[in-house]
Amino acid sequence: MKPAWSQTIQTLLQELDVNPEQGLSVSEVESRLHKYGLNSIQARKKVSRLSLLFKQFHNPVIYVLVFAGVIAFALNEVLDGSAILAIVILNATIGFIQESKAEASIETLAAISSPKGRVLREGKVITVESVNICPGDILILEAGDYVVADARIIQARQLATEEAVLTGESLPVDKTLKPLKEDVSLGDRTNMVFASTAISRGTGKALVVATARNTEIGRIADLMDSAQKTETPLQKRLEGVSRRLLIAGIFVISLVVLLGLWSGQAWLEILMTALSLSVAAIPEGLPTVVTIALVVAVKRMSRKHALVRKMNAVETLGTADVICTDKTGTLTTGKMKVREVFPVEGQMDLLLKTMVICNNASLHAGGSGDTTEIALLEFAQSNGLDIPLIHENDQRVFEWSFDSIRKRMSVAARDDNGITIYVKGAPEAILSRCHMSHNELQQTHEQVSMLSQKGMRVLALASKSEPEQDFTEAKLESIESQLTFLGLVAMADPPRAETIPAIKKCQRAGIRIIMITGDHPQTAATIGSELGIIPSEAKTLTGVELDKLSELELRQVVEEVSIYARVSPENKLNLVNALKANNHIVAMTGDGVNDAPALKTADIGVAMGKGGTEVARQASSLVLTDDNFATIVDAVEEGRAVNGNIKRTLQYLLSTNLAELIFILMSTILGWPVPLLPINLLWLNLVTDGLPSLALAAEPVHESFLEHSKRPSAGSFFDRAFYQEMALVGVLITIMSMGIYYYGLTHFEVNMARSLAFSFIVYTILFRSFSCRSETLTFFEMKPDRNLILAVVLPVIFQLGMQESEFLLRLFKVVPIKIEHSFIILGLSVIPVTFVEVFKIWRRSRVDCK
Repeated sequence: MKPAWSQTIQTLLQELDVNPEQGLSVSEVESRLHKYGLNSIQARKKVSRLSLLFKQFHNPVIYVLVFAGVIAFALNEVLDGSAILAIVILNATIGFIQESKAEASIETLAAISSPKGRVLREGKVITVESVNICPGDILILEAGDYVVADARIIQARQLATEEAVLTGESLPVDKTLKPLKEDVSLGDRTNMVFASTAISRGTGKALVVATARNTEIGRIADLMDSAQKTETPLQKRLEGVSRRLLIAGIFVISLVVLLGLWSGQAWLEILMTALSLSVAAIPEGLPTVVTIALVVAVKRMSRKHALVRKMNAVETLGTADVICTDKTGTLTTGKMKVREVFPVEGQMDLLLKTMVICNNASLHAGGSGDTTEIALLEFAQSNGLDIPLIHENDQRVFEWSFDSIRKRMSVAARDDNGITIYVKGAPEAILSRCHMSHNELQQTHEQVSMLSQKGMRVLALASKSEPEQDFTEAKLESIESQLTFLGLVAMADPPRAETIPAIKKCQRAGIRIIMITGDHPQTAATIGSELGIIPSEAKTLTGVELDKLSELELRQVVEEVSIYARVSPENKLNLVNALKANNHIVAMTGDGVNDAPALKTADIGVAMGKGGTEVARQASSLVLTDDNFATIVDAVEEGRAVNGNIKRTLQYLLSTNLAELIFILMSTILGWPVPLLPINLLWLNLVTDGLPSLALAAEPVHESFLEHSKRPSAGSFFDRAFYQEMALVGVLITIMSMGIYYYGLTHFEVNMARSLAFSFIVYTILFRSFSCRSETLTFFEMKPDRNLILAVVLPVIFQLGMQESEFLLRLFKVVPIKIEHSFIILGLSVIPVTFVEVFKIWRRSRVDCK
């Protein structure tokens, strides 16, 4: 069957077997509700909280930590085991709280429909629950009504609807009755009204043609059901780290156990060594450190008007290389403004007066009424007009309201000089009624065409004097003729002042901006060019054109085209999927119900907090409280900073843990006693890893960080420089630790040797953190970080003070070290960090030479 918008009203009435003057009977409604079902969108089954809880333990790092904890308890090392399992439980709790707040999009979508609607049944207008409306019902529409089903308009008087929630169209859509082509886009179906939209003005009747899941809003619910959530880059990279650590840990532990069995060691000693290795191999604090890094970033972003619903969204933004953004209210102000006026010579005052009198809006309490008329009042007021005084001196006599056929509005007003008719409307509806010469008319039409090509909405204003009469009986054709042309007004939704520099900032950082809007293609292209997204001659594609492309063709197109207009929810979803298929990390912004599927499918969905719908917010990971594109850029910068912080923290954790692991492994191979006991390693991981790594994870964003930072890889934290530094640090600390341990074994008993090695590793790992603040800058080239200094100084003082406490010496199974030996150890521990800083300078000089 042909779509409803392409058929005549009579054909549809016959197909749905309904009398437009009587509506359906009660029995027929019951029959159709049984056939088509209730007019409601059922939400999918919720994920159980128990499933979410178990999900938090599905991680290789968690497996190893649990295993290490079990071994510790088996060996009666209660302190070690308790600390390890406490970390596991803390991480699972944080993850569970975050996950349990998500997955509410469909439930919210199901609840957005209006509870009641007015229909014509058995010749009477009645109000019914929206769930009881069925195909064939006749909706009765008037300004302020919420549309409860998709319906074909069969009667309209000055009818217009707000459809931004579905199409993104920023202006009210004037409605018509005539049939349209089958392939018109959603935003151009001007003879239809849609569920979840609102009537902005006028009255009408409409024949219901679709309910529930068959409506446009229902189709979006289907898309939401099918939209697949993908792992974030952070999750993928941490899983990669976990797998590598797990494999390396199992290999080393297995090797040590085999060596122990081969050399005839006792089982208890072998298990003690295995436990030490498992604790050394896995940075237990990594999940917590990552969470803390994200929490700190979330707090910083909240101060910049970005509320994070899912913590991983912060990091994902940092890896994004494409931002798909809506136009209205995000890149632009979301309000119509008068951009230019072109008054006829000597008519400026009357032009401004016409803006005020031929107007039904008000500036009271921030403005109410049609956005176009509010813009006219604001412009008139900014040019010195006293609007209340004009209304007092020029009393309205009669109004001929705007309608979609006449495309103009006229007002008769009386002042001391008599009656004046004030007219405003579309240029094609006004100019032909003005007394103008052929040349004047032609020049004005050319000017209108030029302004329209710039994406502006153009109004023509005119007036005339009229004798006193009964305007209720007056012929409108005569009233609106022989007008005096006053001039043109060009209006547009202007870009936000901060948007253009924000876009340039993104482009310098290697992030591509794609604008996806429901507006007219020419408007979209003009704004895109003005914002610097595309050159003026670049191609713009519409939703209808996108529908004709194959999946492969779409994947090619998204690499070339950056402006899309008149798009449907499916188009948005397909564009996001095509970009992801091309290995892009996609951030998608949106505010309407139509944006929700794409928001959910994108690597990160960004919803508008001020003007957006609850459905869009629930489908997103990030909510902008100021609906401002510049805020997204701040969030991207914060995301990249988090990536850098996590990467450098990971470098710190892995390089030092690698040194511990090799030190224990080499000592075992050489037949030396286990150099570090589990309690020593747990102290290392909690104090040396824990406090400095938290400070590194919370490193603030440096000035101009986004432009000078490199976009993180979505696949791995590791690159050549990462491996080089990790190997340098790991080998250097291992060699020095073994030298100190060997010296202790040959000159003192084993407990003193362990104490010397233990102190050296504590100090050198703490100092190592200073070199992890940046991959390229040395510690002395950066501003001091008070948090990191405290995180290093306090454990050093504690380690030195440990020598004076019998309780701590027994707890950590070490013996007192002479003061002179402590200072020697402190001096030696500075050597590895010095090597790393010199290595940075050398590596940077090689890059500069190239």
